[in-house]
Amino acid sequence: MGTYCIVKATGCHPCGNANDNRKNELQQSGDSHSHDNMRILLLTDNHTPTGGAENYFFDLKNRLKKTPGIEVFSIGFGPIEMHGDDYYVIKGLRSKFFKLIWQILFNPVIYLRLRSQIRKFQPDVIHLHNIKQYTASVMRAVKPYQVIQTVHDYSIICPSAQNIHKDNQPCPTGMRKRCFWQHQVKYNPVIYLALVCSFYQMRRHLRKTVKMFIAPSPLLVEYLKKNSFNNTVFIPPFKKEQSSYSFDNMQPGHFLFAGSLGQHKGVHILIEEFALACKRNNHLYLTIAGTGPEELHMRQRIQTFGIEKHVRFTGWHHHLDKLYDENMAVIFPSTGFETFGLVITEAMGRARPVIGVNRGTSDWIIDDQRTGLLFDPLKKGDLAEKMLTLARNPELAKQLGTNGYEKLKNFIDNDMALEQIISLYRKCSGISSSVTPPPLKPSRKLEKLEKEHCD
Repeated sequence: MGTYCIVKATGCHPCGNANDNRKNELQQSGDSHSHDNMRILLLTDNHTPTGGAENYFFDLKNRLKKTPGIEVFSIGFGPIEMHGDDYYVIKGLRSKFFKLIWQILFNPVIYLRLRSQIRKFQPDVIHLHNIKQYTASVMRAVKPYQVIQTVHDYSIICPSAQNIHKDNQPCPTGMRKRCFWQHQVKYNPVIYLALVCSFYQMRRHLRKTVKMFIAPSPLLVEYLKKNSFNNTVFIPPFKKEQSSYSFDNMQPGHFLFAGSLGQHKGVHILIEEFALACKRNNHLYLTIAGTGPEELHMRQRIQTFGIEKHVRFTGWHHHLDKLYDENMAVIFPSTGFETFGLVITEAMGRARPVIGVNRGTSDWIIDDQRTGLLFDPLKKGDLAEKMLTLARNPELAKQLGTNGYEKLKNFIDNDMALEQIISLYRKCSGISSSVTPPPLKPSRKLEKLEKEHCD
């Protein structure tokens, strides 16, 4: 599902011809909103908290709702139509194939429904998040407005969003002509070419429309600037509020993986390395919290290795604190580049060390040998050795976890992060009145569709 939110905030300054036009339009329509308010539309492509980007989206929405002078309303895509006091859900797509097709093609019905809702909300700034449903239609709908985006993955750097080559080596630059086919990774040629088409079209739309990009890690800022997205700033995601921690329920030799069960998450490396570790220590156990397309294959591999009694699948969890407390460490084996990795900071907040891959942002968050351990995903046996090291030495796990807990205290300031976001809203809007830009002028055919589908 996709989500769109409205935020009202105070304290903006007049700026720009588009803003004058919006003010005139509202005055003519008799708008009753105060001209001292600023309205922000938040937009993402999944209206359920099923992953890091989605959890961040709803966390941001809740924090904005608690901020004086701010209102939040969300619109999204989902399996069914839903309406509530602070949300509006449009029926979306489930098929990956049709999602890809409608990323490229313009859908007039979706465009008109979005445009109708946006005009009702009258945003001064639209804050995009993930936009992988009906991308072409979404970008046209937001085009007349002031737009910023939080970049939650590498999808505007690499068509596969993983930023790795076929040999699982990280790409140092992002998509270039010389490594065109290296970014194909697992996709067949036809699907890959469609992804590339969507990739270049989205980049073109974003460059024309988005005024400012927010990246949740310094590494992603570097990649974006390498690819000419120079108007990028670093603002970290919010961390969970830290509470007291305990090692009372920690079980030595027990490890946790939490996340989507996709190939880019390194789940097959996880199973293979855990099997190697079990050969040397028969008292190791792995809990897998999550669901995804690779689950069946993972279960088959577990059976092949004969470690069924050592691995349990618990499904998706919205709250992982109990699992963090029961396990001695968390494993973060993603081979594809992660923009942040919220599970790392969540584990640190429970004083549990993370054994993370030595690429992407995990080697920025994790201090090797001090707050956790790093491993090379291309070196067979390296992850297994790190698990065995902690299993042999629970006191080391406790010390690494404690160090991580202390580091997290100053690593992210939630209030400052929210303040930076609201400051960007003010900077990008540059207005003091609640006015909207003139909408795009649709054809007569689109006007007819609007009457049929937007009432």
